[in-house]
Amino acid sequence: MDLKALRHLAQTYTIEQLNACVEEMESTGSCTCWTKDEPMDVMTDLLQAIEVRRALDQGEPLAEAIREFSKRVRSVLN
Repeated sequence: MDLKALRHLAQTYTIEQLNACVEEMESTGSCTCWTKDEPMDVMTDLLQAIEVRRALDQGEPLAEAIREFSKRVRSVLN
C-alpha cells in the first residue's frame, strides 16, 4: 500500500474522477491522473483511493479514513 499515493489521490480527485481514471486505465492501459512503472500498481492505487475518498466524502478526516482502510486491508490479509 503506497500511503503517499493514497493520500494524494484521495485528496486531489473526486470519486467520479477516480472512476474515470480506472475506466481509462482499463481501456488504454494508462491514465492521465496517475503514473507508475507497473499498470497494476496504478490500478491498485486508484481503487484504494476510491475507498478512502468515500470516507472523506462522508466527513471522516483523512488520517482516520486511511487508518480505517488499512485496518480493513490487514483483516483481509490475516
